[in-house]
Amino acid sequence: MGQGAHEEQNEIMTQTYNEEKTKVENSIKIPAEAPERSDFAVAARNFSVYYGKFHAVKNVDVEFERGKVTAIIGPSGCGKSTFLRCINRMNDLVDGCRTTGLLSLDGVDIYHKRLDVTELRRRVGMVFQRPNPFPKSIYDNVAYGVRLKGGVSKSELDGIVETSLRRAALWDEVKDRLRSNALGMSGGQQQRLCIARALAVSPEVLLMDEPCSALDPKSTARIEDLIGELSGDYTIAIVTHNMQQAARVSDFTAFFYEGSLVEYGATDRLFTNPKNKATNDYITGRFG
Repeated sequence: MGQGAHEEQNEIMTQTYNEEKTKVENSIKIPAEAPERSDFAVAARNFSVYYGKFHAVKNVDVEFERGKVTAIIGPSGCGKSTFLRCINRMNDLVDGCRTTGLLSLDGVDIYHKRLDVTELRRRVGMVFQRPNPFPKSIYDNVAYGVRLKGGVSKSELDGIVETSLRRAALWDEVKDRLRSNALGMSGGQQQRLCIARALAVSPEVLLMDEPCSALDPKSTARIEDLIGELSGDYTIAIVTHNMQQAARVSDFTAFFYEGSLVEYGATDRLFTNPKNKATNDYITGRFG
């Protein structure tokens, strides 16, 4: 990924955080603690995505179980990253993108015209393919979204930063250099910093778009361990091309092919006894 793409990721993050902070009085809110929340945090019903006339994601029906890790696999261009980005409406920033059908978080239509998108993106965090820390200190990276939301004291902010870095398994490595520029960290540390930044605003869902593809094996193993530590507290969806990684980290797996969801199920079952021939052919390396 070139410098332009890296800058685009940072622009997306900045635009996300800098959207209107004032609340629209009649906007629809996603309930923080719905009294009868279902077992599924995210649900799609006949959901499609178009880029102009191109049908990128086709009539998807799927539910992501709350507190579990779902891997989204499939060959390049199959629609898996497009679908993932729809869950926090990152594709709103793409010209010509439109959706049909229903995609919901906690039973609320993510694409309802009166939905508070800023609140949605706080509830649904995003970690990109390549680490994209802001050119700020380690502390300021984690504190960024919390400061924009406002309403916290300096001592509370210090606590949030420490807790988030601990949850991202990074605190012990950086606690003595919180004011150092984040761009001086290793790639694996930067990716964990981006995870800490996402966790700082207390999301319910964490989206990861190939978070280990730019990392060395040791850093990849640390991110995979971290995913396991975070599962249960967060609903996690991870796009990956790595079949072994999907098998290691996920509870459920969704296989996309040519824009369609071909098969979805428990990871152990899908990898050992797939129901669809295309799924079997993909996970055994016959194409993709």
